[in-house]
Amino acid sequence: MNIRDFLLSSLRRVPLLLVALAAMRLPAQVMTLTDRHAAPVVVESAVIRTEVTDRVAVTTFELVFRNPNDRPLEGMFEFPLLDGQQVVGFALDINGRLRPAVPVEKERGRIVFEEIERRRVDPGLLERTAGNNYRARVFPIPARGTRQVSITYQENLGGAAELPVYRIPLNFRTPLVRFDLRIDVPTGAAAVQARTTLPLELPPWTEGRTLRVERTQFVAKGLVELQLPRLAQPKTMTERRGEAEYFYTEVPVTGLEPANRPTPRVVGLLWDASGSGDERDHERELATLHAWFARVPDVEVRVVVFRDRAAAPVRFKVEKGNWTALRRELEKTVYDGATSFEGLVDDPDVQEWLLFSDGLVNYGSSQDTAALSLRRPVHAILSGIGANPAFLRGVASRHHGEFVNLLETDAREAARFLRSESIRVLDVEPAPGQAAEVYPEPGAPVREGGFVVAGLLKAPVATVRLRIGHAQATREIDVTVRSGENAGRLAARLWATNKIASLEPDAAANRDDIRRTSREFGVVTADTSLIVLETLEDYIRYDIAPPEELRRDWESRRQMQLQIRQKGRDSRLDRLAALFQDKIDWWETRFPLPLPYAEPRRSPIQSFSSAHTSASGVSPGGAPAAGDRYDEKEDILILSPFEVRAEPDTGYTASSTLAGTRLRTDMRSLRPLISVVAGSVTQDVAAANASEPWGQVSAAPEAEESVRPSNQPGSTELRRWEAKAGYLDRLRRAAPARRYGIYLEERADRRREPGFYLDVAGFLFEAGDAPLALRILSNLAELQLDHPSVLRVLAHRLMDANQPALALPLFERVLELRKEEPQSRRDLALACAALQQYQRAVDLLWALIAESENSRFAEIELIALGEMNAIIANHGAGLDLGGIDPRLRRNLPTGLRVVLSWDTDACDIDLWVDDPVGQRASYERPLTWQGGRMSRDFTDGYGPEEFLLRNPKPGKYTVHINYYGDRRQTELGPVTAQIR
Repeated sequence: MNIRDFLLSSLRRVPLLLVALAAMRLPAQVMTLTDRHAAPVVVESAVIRTEVTDRVAVTTFELVFRNPNDRPLEGMFEFPLLDGQQVVGFALDINGRLRPAVPVEKERGRIVFEEIERRRVDPGLLERTAGNNYRARVFPIPARGTRQVSITYQENLGGAAELPVYRIPLNFRTPLVRFDLRIDVPTGAAAVQARTTLPLELPPWTEGRTLRVERTQFVAKGLVELQLPRLAQPKTMTERRGEAEYFYTEVPVTGLEPANRPTPRVVGLLWDASGSGDERDHERELATLHAWFARVPDVEVRVVVFRDRAAAPVRFKVEKGNWTALRRELEKTVYDGATSFEGLVDDPDVQEWLLFSDGLVNYGSSQDTAALSLRRPVHAILSGIGANPAFLRGVASRHHGEFVNLLETDAREAARFLRSESIRVLDVEPAPGQAAEVYPEPGAPVREGGFVVAGLLKAPVATVRLRIGHAQATREIDVTVRSGENAGRLAARLWATNKIASLEPDAAANRDDIRRTSREFGVVTADTSLIVLETLEDYIRYDIAPPEELRRDWESRRQMQLQIRQKGRDSRLDRLAALFQDKIDWWETRFPLPLPYAEPRRSPIQSFSSAHTSASGVSPGGAPAAGDRYDEKEDILILSPFEVRAEPDTGYTASSTLAGTRLRTDMRSLRPLISVVAGSVTQDVAAANASEPWGQVSAAPEAEESVRPSNQPGSTELRRWEAKAGYLDRLRRAAPARRYGIYLEERADRRREPGFYLDVAGFLFEAGDAPLALRILSNLAELQLDHPSVLRVLAHRLMDANQPALALPLFERVLELRKEEPQSRRDLALACAALQQYQRAVDLLWALIAESENSRFAEIELIALGEMNAIIANHGAGLDLGGIDPRLRRNLPTGLRVVLSWDTDACDIDLWVDDPVGQRASYERPLTWQGGRMSRDFTDGYGPEEFLLRNPKPGKYTVHINYYGDRRQTELGPVTAQIR
């Protein structure tokens, strides 16, 4: 089923909206299967339940999906909701019964879902992505079987004095075996008018309250519409939940009109030209501008186009309403790049700003409304589904402007609204001790017709005095609420959704409060998801409070599990201290070791062998050679010997002899020859530092980079991978002025390919066009909403381009999305260090070291310890280090360090390093003769894998990237690896 089909029930209010939808370019929102070759999953039955109480509608869709394939599938579907709608319920069938989801922090929900999915059992997860977009993930949908899903959403049906309309559009692609629609209107049903375009006649209301339609083999394509009566008096609902009692009151407002705004001489036009801006309804926007210029016919317009950063203003003169030149320029806009207010500066001459955007700010060193340092009113205009209305409303509210939703308002009405100063809540005063946490807060706009007041009752009767109006007129309204008035099941959640809506425009500052409220009341937000688990053991294992049916057993068994978990945490640092001491022992060992070299068989460091020559030269070996043997008595490895002989003028040379030849000299006599055999460069490699470049390659079956100590201390040369794509050939042949046009031509067929933007941006960086390269690279932020792999790639490329300030917020977002993965903290910490935020870098690394419990990435703490101690050693003055275990405080500098990381989960890439004497360090041989040390092998994604050599001998060190395998279930594109 197309999820738009069942959630377009969100689209309501005025007939104009239905006309607009027919022409609107909606995103492709269908159920997506991870198996792209599988036959589509179809909807077998749909049960729809709607309850309308006054101006609030709660709708539940229970859908049965049938999988016609011979294998189980994972299903994922994404859908947008309109402004004012929130998902408040999710359920999944477990053992034949719908089990309700419970709220959980978003990052924890993702962790649990993916871990359980690996065990091939039944989790379900519903989460919000960006703006008011949602995503539900279900696993498994059984082979030749069915899965039942329930989604509930809540919406406010308009201003209190308007004539509200509620619509349920239905558009199922195939006939439904069962179709069951029930609408309940507990109060005022007699005044409700119902009509439909479905191929049926609606039955009369049952007892004046219920309307029900049941059909089999029914083609459900059409619209059901309810027209509700006008509200003339305040209407209150209450609900007692635990010890608290909540109220929700709709207050009609009449006789107070908006004020006219002064006519501006200069207006600023902020036009969002990012890639996602192409999805807005530009015809509606242009029609609104046309109506606005009819009201302001003579004005100077200063247009600021913004993508990954704001462009310089361009001036246009509008006289007698003629804005043809401006319109022509806007119609030529190329939509490309991410969305950012980077570089936007205030203009003291501008008296009003008009902002046309979807509000999906996803890029830049600051992604907060504080980035709009504009002193004059800012009006925000929304014209597309899948936007972030909360952000746009917050911009307008903070800057004393108006917010217009063109999905609900026609162009003339929008222009009239933009030229007026709306009524706002100026003050909220509950009587002392009678009410608490009352919303809305001062500054909130009052919608035409009325507004809502919600809060907690603290007395049998409470009075809330509100002052509303604007600079030209004000009014005081007293709202009186009585305990138990119209008691029901909606007031508490309505209070919660109103509170969240009041806090979301400044989500960063209110994140903790939003999370607490959304978890308590089960409202899906940007930081809270809904999850369903299959077994009680899973709820206990992940410490997630289950539904009521499992709560008693969960409580009794949870305490024991918490005690076990605490003991595990207490022993982690002890184990880590022992591992760190092993690393210190390695660092303090003098290499090369004399032969025979003693190595315990059960050591975590595997045995290694000497290099062997072949006809083609030195070939590194991964296992002991034929001549290597164990001495059972001494429990040591005897290495195949080297033959040593003196040479005129050069000292010693060495070569391996036939296997089994006895040792002719000890290793001490070999030390002088290494610098000769290794090559002509005799300068030692300096310690790596933060200024070293990053080399990036695309993972092939085996990719290779050569690292040679250079004549400049602390630097290396990387032979970069060069893409061979045809579009790059076109760019190489083209004159600089033609390159952007070629990119746009090629983009038409590659808009969703991350590798395309990476390739083109890489070429432009090499060509010296960094601004254009950054714009094209920033498109990765727009490709998939909140996809951590894509964001990681973008952030690492920005680090490569020496743009850590742009990378930092992306790494912060990845940490929010993937808090369970220690690499998220490490990436952010290194970006902080690059920006000289050393305290935060140390804190993040220590959090990784002390808190990481992810067995997939065992011993990543050792790598983070090395990086943390290096920061402390170089920048420790004034840092607070009191919380760090002193056993783990020691810097271990090395002469050569190679670090490999990659962007993809469920992917195994190996780091190999060949040294000048021909030995290869790898997961099979983690310790080499001259002391090279390879870290733990990561087989399940990301890395890092690290090679360390304290005193490297001069010569050529070759770095290999071995692309071992990929178990991803999605087709995200090629893996990107980074070498430092």
